[in-house]
Amino acid sequence: MNKRQKTIWVIILLLTFLSVVLAGVKLYPVAGKWQKAVERAENLRIGTDEELENIINFLENRLKKRLQYEFTMEKDPMLLTSVIYLTDAGGRRISNRRTAQMEVKHIITNGKNRYVGIQYRGQNLTLVEGDSIAGGEITSIKSDGIILLKDNQKKYIQILTPLIDESITTSGKK
Repeated sequence: MNKRQKTIWVIILLLTFLSVVLAGVKLYPVAGKWQKAVERAENLRIGTDEELENIINFLENRLKKRLQYEFTMEKDPMLLTSVIYLTDAGGRRISNRRTAQMEVKHIITNGKNRYVGIQYRGQNLTLVEGDSIAGGEITSIKSDGIILLKDNQKKYIQILTPLIDESITTSGKK
């Protein structure tokens, strides 16, 4: 072998030796951690972990208590979920969707006529002034809600969706 080949082999062997030493230095602490993990695994008894059983019992008891809880406004007047309306990501109100509740969803103005979209008992209805619903009669349709006459009492029901400028919705011009 000539000097050039010997020099190349020496450089290759030095780089190889150096990379093996660096890898060993880096992996030495891992071997200690692995040995400790093996010792912990040998001492572990599956199915007899008392701490885990205590946690499971605590969670089961808490779940039973939560299932037995009933909210009434008279008992818990400071519960914020009955006062503050929860909204989804789009800003729309989240409700329990009680079927007997009447909700005004939209109002359509078409020249002289006004139509109101109402959700009642799971049905979407389109009504005009004079129509009856839920044992009452729609006496007036305003731009932000309706007036319902029920049992000789006027009840105002506001639209649930945000209002859009009326001039834009009716003709597209200001």
